Amino acid sequence: MVYRFLIKIVLTIFFSLNTFAVVLYDKNELIITDIELNIYKDLYLKNYKYEIQDSNGLKDLVLLNNVIKDLKKNNIEFINKIDKEIISMFGENIVNNEIVLNFYRFSKVRDEFIYNYFRNNLNVDEIANIFKDLKVLNLPISENNCLVIKDVVDLKNNREFIESFFYNLKNNTNDYKAKIRNLFFNVCIDENSYYKIEQLIVSYIRIQTEKEFENFIYEKTKN
Repeated sequence: MVYRFLIKIVLTIFFSLNTFAVVLYDKNELIITDIELNIYKDLYLKNYKYEIQDSNGLKDLVLLNNVIKDLKKNNIEFINKIDKEIISMFGENIVNNEIVLNFYRFSKVRDEFIYNYFRNNLNVDEIANIFKDLKVLNLPISENNCLVIKDVVDLKNNREFIESFFYNLKNNTNDYKAKIRNLFFNVCIDENSYYKIEQLIVSYIRIQTEKEFENFIYEKTKN
């Protein structure tokens, strides 16, 4: 609901200010204005919690427009698929602003590389290395399926927990175990803790797939 409200605000601003736009880029039938750049920067900040510079934002806009243009020409089925996903998340109004729509299209394309790596390449040793880089990974343990917490333990180097977490991650389950002093315990991971761990893994995969994604992007922009 919050995201749908955000999209409505962005669309309102875009249509009310578009007549005063200053052209920043005009090449190969692609025109980008300062209004479009500001919308992109705002979306980037809200989604990635990072304020992108004007030069990088403009570069991103050129790249993503060229990628989407190529996909529309050569893989329209994929575009239609991700458009349905985007509309289901944000509502039909999102199609009224191509800048906003293309931002989320591009994000979905990027996500495909992350999902593919997760499904086909991510292994338990990589999870172990991600956890090893943490200062601590303190999580509650229990003897009765998390009805009563027995203790809070640093599990960043606990191999049984690492293997259990990896299994649950891959199978979309939540039965986490750890072996401590030759005894097995349930590990109780709340939603907030899981989200933080998940973001660490996504950030790791993003780095691992960056080169492949860049090659894909620049190959599209040459066409």
